[in-house]
Amino acid sequence: MSETIKNPTLIDPEMKEIVESFIIESKEILEKLDIDLIELEKKPDDKELLNQVFRSFHTIKGTSGFLGLESLPEVTHKCEDILNKLRKGEASLNDAIMDGIILSVDTIKELVRKIETDQNENVDIEHACSILENLLKSLDNAVPQVAVVEKNKSANEVEEQNEFSNPGKGEAAEEVQKVKPVTNTFPESKKESIEKAFSTAQVKDNTIRVGVERLDSLLDIVSELVLGRNWLSQVYTEFANTHEGSKFTKDLGEVTKQIDLMTTELQLVAMKLRMIRIAKIFNRYPRLVRDLCKDTNKDTELIIRGEETEVDKNLIEEINDPLVHLIRNSIDHGIEKPEDRIKAGKPVKGTVILSAEQLGNNILITVEDDGKGLDVEMLKDKAVAKGLITKEKAKELTHNEAINLIFLPGFSTAEKVSSVSGRGVGMDVVKTNVSKLRGIINIESEKGKGAKFVIKLPLTLAIISGMVIKAKNDLMVVPLGSIVEVFRVNAEQIYTIKGKEVIKVRDSILPLVSVNQLLKGKMNGEREQNNKWQYIVEVGIAEKRYGLKVDELIGQHEVVIKSLGSYLGEIDGIAGSTIMGDGTVVMILDVHQLFNRLEKVS
Repeated sequence: MSETIKNPTLIDPEMKEIVESFIIESKEILEKLDIDLIELEKKPDDKELLNQVFRSFHTIKGTSGFLGLESLPEVTHKCEDILNKLRKGEASLNDAIMDGIILSVDTIKELVRKIETDQNENVDIEHACSILENLLKSLDNAVPQVAVVEKNKSANEVEEQNEFSNPGKGEAAEEVQKVKPVTNTFPESKKESIEKAFSTAQVKDNTIRVGVERLDSLLDIVSELVLGRNWLSQVYTEFANTHEGSKFTKDLGEVTKQIDLMTTELQLVAMKLRMIRIAKIFNRYPRLVRDLCKDTNKDTELIIRGEETEVDKNLIEEINDPLVHLIRNSIDHGIEKPEDRIKAGKPVKGTVILSAEQLGNNILITVEDDGKGLDVEMLKDKAVAKGLITKEKAKELTHNEAINLIFLPGFSTAEKVSSVSGRGVGMDVVKTNVSKLRGIINIESEKGKGAKFVIKLPLTLAIISGMVIKAKNDLMVVPLGSIVEVFRVNAEQIYTIKGKEVIKVRDSILPLVSVNQLLKGKMNGEREQNNKWQYIVEVGIAEKRYGLKVDELIGQHEVVIKSLGSYLGEIDGIAGSTIMGDGTVVMILDVHQLFNRLEKVS
């Protein structure tokens, strides 16, 4: 089954649209199947859910059969046979059956991916088919197949009932109608039958599919409009200062307000077009938790909240890897073994809560478990044992700093390396990916009571809210998503520890750095105390926090990120540029890159 299966349908240009429609529909069905199968495992007696799962396999088999595919209908047909026995009550759902069905779903996913990328079915399906066949044989041996016809039903009624569920007359007639393609061009009758099947099979709704490229182009135009709006507002402000009270000033003000309002509305609509529900990735994790629980012999329930929250399409795939690592760590390191939970007076079944919510222009994603939490002293000992920090440094760490040790490259609390964890790359990946997305990650944990990881991300990366600051007569923009808080301190409250400036903010010590030091890549420099008061912008990237010293706070603005062009290329520490209302080009700081430079030299 592993040889390349050539199919004229897949390479026929006239069939391209139908094949693409089949791939999109199959992917949607498979995403739904992942959710339904996990739910069915919890509710094996739910007949409606079982029928729904059966219909999903039947739909994929039917449409793939129309396209003349071979491997895909073979796998789905065997799954149908097993599900049909469950529907008839000839078998009961157990772990072996569910494992076989899930394996077949993985095989179908690989087949669809291969069809999409290489226009063939060059996937080994023998393993999945062998397992399904063995399951069918065991079910046949356990329960003899007997055709039962109720006395109060006619033969026609029974035939009509089983035509959809049994591979009998209905499907036999369907197979007879199939025409095996022999050339790259399909006969018109065959092409029409496929189109008719797709037009009747797909549910009509009020949505359309638009390519991402078109949405990107629309957002680019809206971005330019935002810059024009800002320019118009600047012109109006300057004109009103010199011609206050005139009719022209009043009319210009009304027009400016109207354009401002409509531009904001258009910007929101354009950005929402790129937004998709975070359920798209959240729905993958029940299957992940199921597999992890089998590997670790733990019983864990995943609770998902806020799956209707919408996120920019560019962000949603990038955040998948960090969430996978966090969930894996919660189950492997956080949730205890059943016997340990009983000793601790906890329910045998552990709980992992995955939630999302929108907070202004940001999205908060939380992964929380009720496991054993993080042992600060154990973390310090592990870091010292691995040579990541010294014993002296470990003694100086605060509670939060000790918890953040888990983000160090190479750090792991696993006793041994396994297929799930132990290599010390999981949390480092989380930190790196969140940093790239200009996000912040916080950890809250208490020993014996679980841990909570909170990721804060911007809703979009194209148009951002930023704080315009002034340092040494230069204007710069700090992305608002990286800012924790802004405050003003007395110069006397700034202390120097080992040549580095710090201030005390509530219960923590915040290291300070000026913009000039940031851009030059220096952590310590001459202390600047020209003014009695000092503005501090506290910024965070992943788990790190720094205080950015600035001369003046200009205010918050929505800015469009523009590339620096091929002439300047990429500049370390600069995310891009934007154009202010008066035409001034202002640099946007890349906080992640800047502080990475500081950590290397400090």
